[in-house]
Amino acid sequence: MITKVENKKQLKQFIHYIKDLYKNDPHMVYPIFSVLTKELTKEVLETKKYTAILSLQDGEIKGRLLYTIDESKKKDMDIGYFSYFDCVNDEKIANELFDYCLKDLKSQNINYLEGTFTPYDPDNRRGVLIKGFDSDPIIFTTYNYEYYGELLEKVGLTKAIDTVLLNAEVGDASRKRLNTFSKFFNRSHDVRVDSLDYKNFDRDIDDVHEILIKATTDIVYQDAPSIDLIRDVAKQMKLFINPDFVRIARENKTNKPVGFCFVLPDFNQIFKKTKGHIRPIRMLLGKKKITRARGMMQYIVPEYQNTGLIAHIYQTLFNVFVEQGYTHFEGGTMMEDNPKPINAFKKFGGEIIKIYRIYGREF
Repeated sequence: MITKVENKKQLKQFIHYIKDLYKNDPHMVYPIFSVLTKELTKEVLETKKYTAILSLQDGEIKGRLLYTIDESKKKDMDIGYFSYFDCVNDEKIANELFDYCLKDLKSQNINYLEGTFTPYDPDNRRGVLIKGFDSDPIIFTTYNYEYYGELLEKVGLTKAIDTVLLNAEVGDASRKRLNTFSKFFNRSHDVRVDSLDYKNFDRDIDDVHEILIKATTDIVYQDAPSIDLIRDVAKQMKLFINPDFVRIARENKTNKPVGFCFVLPDFNQIFKKTKGHIRPIRMLLGKKKITRARGMMQYIVPEYQNTGLIAHIYQTLFNVFVEQGYTHFEGGTMMEDNPKPINAFKKFGGEIIKIYRIYGREF
């Protein structure tokens, strides 16, 4: 039986369902439940832009699904997007969830569904994990049971596109490669790389937004976020941001911003122990013990693409990683049809360790 989430009690059941589903899994890292509750309260209960449903059997939750309608830049039309699909290994339950979703979307003249993808958070938790089940998920990436892909195919979904997560060891070999690329770049360009400066926060945010506007014109899954959204997110995430891990490249002569990288410490190494809760003292004490970082965003303006600027930026980042005790850097998740950053990452020792699949279905 499908139940639509319409109140706070049901929303809590929706959010906390994974605690039962994954209670014996060694690699699961729960999301921060308070943050997720705030997000979904707004999207599901207040604006009602998203629909959350639960599959119940004899009073027990057996599956969940979140979906919405939004514009697809890729298809140039409104489509359905689904996310937060979690389910026991039962084709009947999966069919029940998607039958309800598809019927609802069809009643609103929508004939295509894609996911997992969340329009209000387009850079994170994209796709269903189909390769790389032997390690913990890094911050803001998904993790799921191995049977999910098979279940989705059984309900009629097929591959739309894959995203990949790449890993590089922060060692002498990778730093040597980056130093070589950086020297080559510096021969013909006069560009400095600055870290985030909270004393000039508005200036830095303006520069990041300028880069995003120029660099996202060919990316089919998203447009550049608004300046207000960038500023709000940066303020909300201040507890998690290491300013040395946010790098903005600027021309020395003109001060023009030409590229940036945003890297986060892998707080999942702490969240796994706190089981979905923020513990400020544990976070402050644990930050120095984090050994892995994740590249959240990297954008280069068109005139500096294929010049080696991205490697030049990463060269400065890897020096900081060594200074602060980081041993691994994971770049992603990157769309497979955007080969430039993937190839750039591979050049300095990166390798694909996880693959996430976005599924689609016409109906």
